[in-house]
Amino acid sequence: MKSFNLAQVKEIFKEISRVMDENKDYLVELDSKAGDGDLGISMSSGFRAVLVSEAMEETSLKKFFMKAGMTINEASPSSLGTILFIAILGGAKAIGDKEELTVKDSGEFFTACVKAVMGKTGSKRGEKTILDSVIPAADVLLLSEDDLEVAFPNALAAAEQGMQATVKMQAVHGRAAYYAEKSIGNIDGGAVVGMLIFKAICDYLSK
Repeated sequence: MKSFNLAQVKEIFKEISRVMDENKDYLVELDSKAGDGDLGISMSSGFRAVLVSEAMEETSLKKFFMKAGMTINEASPSSLGTILFIAILGGAKAIGDKEELTVKDSGEFFTACVKAVMGKTGSKRGEKTILDSVIPAADVLLLSEDDLEVAFPNALAAAEQGMQATVKMQAVHGRAAYYAEKSIGNIDGGAVVGMLIFKAICDYLSK
């Protein structure tokens, strides 16, 4: 497969919602170690809300992403819900009027997501956040010349590696930062969410 169209992106969001539901308890457990413990509930409710929102009626990729981001922000009672809103809006602006997303387009979308978050929050890679899984995955997509079915599993592997690396990091943002050195040794819930998004895309591609 060379590209995703709007109908396929909507199906991918259904997969993301399913994956977040399946991992809700795990995300709650992770977040309870250095946060409010609501991450799993927030991600589950946020992506589920997209599936019954006006976003699903949109006829352009850009407008779909923009409405999906706003819906997640409204339905997710956590800081990561706001981060995803910022990210998705940044990605939506980057794709402009494109009707399909190739592997390179996907890489540019996720890179724009990252830049939007970094610009708004001042965060960067290596600070125990969602960026630690999304940045390496986006880099893989940008450099890939493969079809979607090969590129995204490679991106997922990079996301998993970035996610695992957060175990050795000290949190510097959000509630987890209050734990200082005690945050070292725990995997970051946000980085897990980033990885799960790529996992859901791979699940869709493997159908």
